[in-house]
Amino acid sequence: MGENWEIYADWNPWHGCTKVSPGCKYCYVYRQDEMYGSTVASSLARKTGNFNLPIKRRRDKTWKLKSGMLVFTCFTSDFLLQDADEWRSECWQMIKERSDLWFYFFTKRIDRFLQCIPDDWGTGYDNVLVGCTVENQEMADYRLPIFKSLPIKHKSIIVSPIISPVDLSSFLDESIEEVSVGGESGVDARPCNYDWILSLREQCVSHDIPFRFHQTGAKFIKDGRMYRVHRRFQLSQAHKANIDYKINEFFVPEKVKFEWTPDVYHD
Repeated sequence: MGENWEIYADWNPWHGCTKVSPGCKYCYVYRQDEMYGSTVASSLARKTGNFNLPIKRRRDKTWKLKSGMLVFTCFTSDFLLQDADEWRSECWQMIKERSDLWFYFFTKRIDRFLQCIPDDWGTGYDNVLVGCTVENQEMADYRLPIFKSLPIKHKSIIVSPIISPVDLSSFLDESIEEVSVGGESGVDARPCNYDWILSLREQCVSHDIPFRFHQTGAKFIKDGRMYRVHRRFQLSQAHKANIDYKINEFFVPEKVKFEWTPDVYHD
């Protein structure tokens, strides 16, 4: 996995978020802010110094984010956060300008989507991937019907942090490009049961939907035994389970025509 890190970038135009559902209870953003001694409440959104990252250039006028990269967007907040409404339009302009990049954001606020898109959105931007996050059956049953109805070209369902069994069967069809599942991190993490992961994989395979197990979480139950997994191993241990389905070498679903040509990215 490590040899491909150069294709990814993180873009957090703002930081801080309010909690909206059970999955937010032990939010990693709050934990990190506390760990680093932030003097600003984690619930207060504020623009970051990287707000304009997609259009920043080096001294030689080349883009800092090189063409073709996969940009994980707003992972220390929520891209559809109401407190960020005044800043989002500028972000959409940058996303449109950098049509040579892939922008991927997850949201627990899919019910705000139509209020937050630009006027020229149409059926969706080709270079925007949207992940609707659910953590239990209640949130799946509420958010996913909304998600399914929206004009988005690239849709993923993100079951994370999974805190109870989830049945996605009624929501899986060719419009869903990926289901990605992960447990909860942190000292107070709620357990992730491997049986829940395998059940979701079975649902995806039966519907021929790409599936990825991306994180074990800190407390991982397998064969009735609880394992405590250190943060630095939670991604690698999930990968070692080797249960991904139709996910390519760049950890992107095969349905997304993501390509990587290394020679293009070296100065």
